[in-house]
Amino acid sequence: MLPLQHIYKQFETEAVFYAWFISMHTRVDIVLNGKDEEQLMQITENIYRKLYALEKTGDFYNPSSELSAVNNTEKGIPRVVSNDLFTMIEMCISHNKRTDGYFDISIDSDDYTADTIKHLSISKKDQAVTLNQKGMKLNLSGFVKGYALDQIKEILAEKNINNALINIGNSSVLAIGNHPFGNGWKIGVTFPTATGNKEIVLIDKCLTTSGNHTACRKHIKSPYTGKYIEGINGISVITNSAADGEALSTALFAAEPEKRAGILRQFEATVYSL
Repeated sequence: MLPLQHIYKQFETEAVFYAWFISMHTRVDIVLNGKDEEQLMQITENIYRKLYALEKTGDFYNPSSELSAVNNTEKGIPRVVSNDLFTMIEMCISHNKRTDGYFDISIDSDDYTADTIKHLSISKKDQAVTLNQKGMKLNLSGFVKGYALDQIKEILAEKNINNALINIGNSSVLAIGNHPFGNGWKIGVTFPTATGNKEIVLIDKCLTTSGNHTACRKHIKSPYTGKYIEGINGISVITNSAADGEALSTALFAAEPEKRAGILRQFEATVYSL
């Protein structure tokens, strides 16, 4: 029995399936629109298994994760990794370049500098990762949820689910199609110091929020100073790809205001809140 719960409600012309469970150290909420409860439950179980697998793969804080095994590998020794982990690391290297270094998965390394990530090398042929600096560590915490949402999007497409909302921890949201009784999906975004909620409507988009507050469960440092960012509560971005959104929102949060426009030019995105 999977540790997930669900509610299925049949209306005159529509049916709504709502499920929730804990994964990636947070709550995951799923809303699917469809008439076959058994099929929707199977899809939800597939999503749960995918999230569980990715958590075992990329959890920085789990000493038994595949990522921890990489981080504990001796300097200069290539380590063959799974397809998911290799893909995530490869994407993060690309996003580091696209964000002018403000998205950096090596920021928790010992003796970190802004050049530390340059000591990370990968071999696509061997599907191997090599850490070439002593004490180097990779942290995918600011990326794995976005990658997971993009994987979930593929699962839903394969099953011809055209209307869905997936919410991971209120900071990573995927909206597909429409709410069963409205156009798109209405999303509220609240920062601790904001006066009231801000609402937007998402249709076939991802909303990602980064910040140094408990609602986002992220603690973001500047790659160039190593210090936690102050003076800003959070940034939300709307993107087609949730993985892009995770990297972009983190980078924009970490970057100085004058650097953000240049970073944004590398992405197809809308900044919702600054």
